[in-house]
Amino acid sequence: MAYATENIVNEIYSHGFSVVDNFLGHQDYSQLLIQAQERFARGDFRPAKIGNIQHAMRHTTIRSDELCWLDFEPSNLPLQAYLKTITAICNHLNESLFLNLSEFEAHFAVYQPGTSYKKHVDQFKNTKNRLVSCVYYLNPDWQPAHGGELTLYDRNEQILAIIPPLHNRFVCFQSDLPHEVNTTQQMRYSITGWLKTRPQDLF
Repeated sequence: MAYATENIVNEIYSHGFSVVDNFLGHQDYSQLLIQAQERFARGDFRPAKIGNIQHAMRHTTIRSDELCWLDFEPSNLPLQAYLKTITAICNHLNESLFLNLSEFEAHFAVYQPGTSYKKHVDQFKNTKNRLVSCVYYLNPDWQPAHGGELTLYDRNEQILAIIPPLHNRFVCFQSDLPHEVNTTQQMRYSITGWLKTRPQDLF
């Protein structure tokens, strides 16, 4: 993990993002997919909104995914395995880039066929405490025809990368980079989260 986290930190610093395949062991990945599917089936997901908590609103022409917030129960071993890996990345970011990251929040996200999320940034206008965005994909047998790619842009609106949401793939990027989720044609599951600190922009 030390080698992998060093690569992630270097890529975030140099390119603004990092992509890691085979992020977790197969059993942890499979169990997290099952958890997401089961929670969706029993109605635990809610329509996603845009804006911060004080001004959040549903706007399906911009964002049409659904989400289920996570509380990282100690008894949820696959989720703890994910959190342990995120913590290692967080620690390396703090040690190497002096970011003072102190919090991680995350939710399951699902995009049903025909849904998308238009270009946006993860930092709110009135706060800059989200510094690193993290997405872990849970989609088995994903094909190009399924769409749903993550498109990352630089700060000049030029495309940095178009990333298919392949199973057991982890993507992290600077939270002030514009990005969008292209329209999906297949159920698309992920864990989406943010490494946070007090409001500031250190990149």
